[in-house]
Amino acid sequence: MHAKIRAVSLGAAITVLLLSASTTAGATIGGHAAATAASAPKPAAAAAAHPCTADDVSFYFGGFSAGLSHRSFDLTLLAHDGVTCTLKDTPLITVAGPADQTEPVPVSVNGRGGTLVLRPDSPLHTTAVYNIPDAPDHTLKVSSMTLAMPDHTSRSTYFGLPGVNDVYRAGVSFTSWTTGLGLGQGEEAF
Repeated sequence: MHAKIRAVSLGAAITVLLLSASTTAGATIGGHAAATAASAPKPAAAAAAHPCTADDVSFYFGGFSAGLSHRSFDLTLLAHDGVTCTLKDTPLITVAGPADQTEPVPVSVNGRGGTLVLRPDSPLHTTAVYNIPDAPDHTLKVSSMTLAMPDHTSRSTYFGLPGVNDVYRAGVSFTSWTTGLGLGQGEEAF
């Protein structure tokens, strides 16, 4: 009799143990996934990047280089904190001379036709390249530069350095926007 009771008790204990383990496993495995899916925060929908505006960005001059007849400087563009915006890889930059100079300054801007995303952790830069004149009749004066954004807002400042700069009559060339910092990031901020 004791053997029968022991066998039944042992069988009942094993059954309870197996059922308990099965229920725990089901709750842990099946229920955990359901609970995790229900309680996990939903991924935020990626904010659609909008076209950059002049208020979304700051730009910095730096990386000035001067040779016998060649000059260049970098212009680094950085999105403000929390801003993600887009712009074409072709900079929208114009330059102008003083008010008494009637001849426009030629500007050549390179681009590949792509669209770039500007974020605070991913700056863009372009390099302005120009020659200095070898004779007074080959001289144009440049005193300001305007950087426009895709939404047609813009910001104007001096051209690399304050004051009037002499450039060769061929004008100024700007490279396409490329990712990364310019050589002198942060030297002069706007």
